[in-house]
Amino acid sequence: MYTFLQTFHSHFRWIIMLFAVVAIVLPMINKPNEISKKQLLPGLIFMIVMDTQFLMGTLLYFGYSPFGLAAFEGGMATVMKTPEIRKIAVEHFTLMILAWALVHIGYIKIKKAASSAEIQKKSLIFFGIAFVLILAGIPWARL
Repeated sequence: MYTFLQTFHSHFRWIIMLFAVVAIVLPMINKPNEISKKQLLPGLIFMIVMDTQFLMGTLLYFGYSPFGLAAFEGGMATVMKTPEIRKIAVEHFTLMILAWALVHIGYIKIKKAASSAEIQKKSLIFFGIAFVLILAGIPWARL
């Protein structure tokens, strides 16, 4: 089960990055004075794929991965002194939770936006920062 979840979680990141770019860029294509469902849909899909990834990551962290809660059995000092464990158990976990929260906050903000320009601005800010956090939190060395 660990191998399946880890593989799925690892490969699903490409879908996350694709939809992050779409959620940032697609609202910019609409005219500034026109609000349409087309501007909200990319944010919704990005949020859904983030939730799927979050579910897989949570299952790994709290149940199956030796780099999740199991890494803390040796104590916090051991985790913090070992870079490969710290990257997953602390840094990856924290950055991804922040990115996940920003995507949810961003989607709520764009749903409540009064104008197309406001949707564009909020998409760029919230989804853009979330995308940067995702890129920073991915353990690229483990690929």
